[in-house]
Amino acid sequence: MKDAILPNEFKGKMDNWMFGCDICQDVCPWNRFSKPHTESRFKPHDNLLHLTKNDWKDLTQEVFGDLFKNSAVKRTKFDGLKRNIDFTLE
Repeated sequence: MKDAILPNEFKGKMDNWMFGCDICQDVCPWNRFSKPHTESRFKPHDNLLHLTKNDWKDLTQEVFGDLFKNSAVKRTKFDGLKRNIDFTLE
């Protein structure tokens, strides 16, 4: 795990973001050339879209593995994502 503790100065400034790839996509200047697509492999896991705040707080290693199988989110590992969730949702 990179940093076990996130600096308190970031509290309330994360806009409920728990993982950074989407932020990079939002700010990347090259994405202004992007076009809508229908590629099903880019759609989020169905179960992911229905998670509540409490589901995120109670996320288990097993659910993490299922939701993020073959996903870039796995790079943060369960402990890293859980740290981010706990920091963001406190």
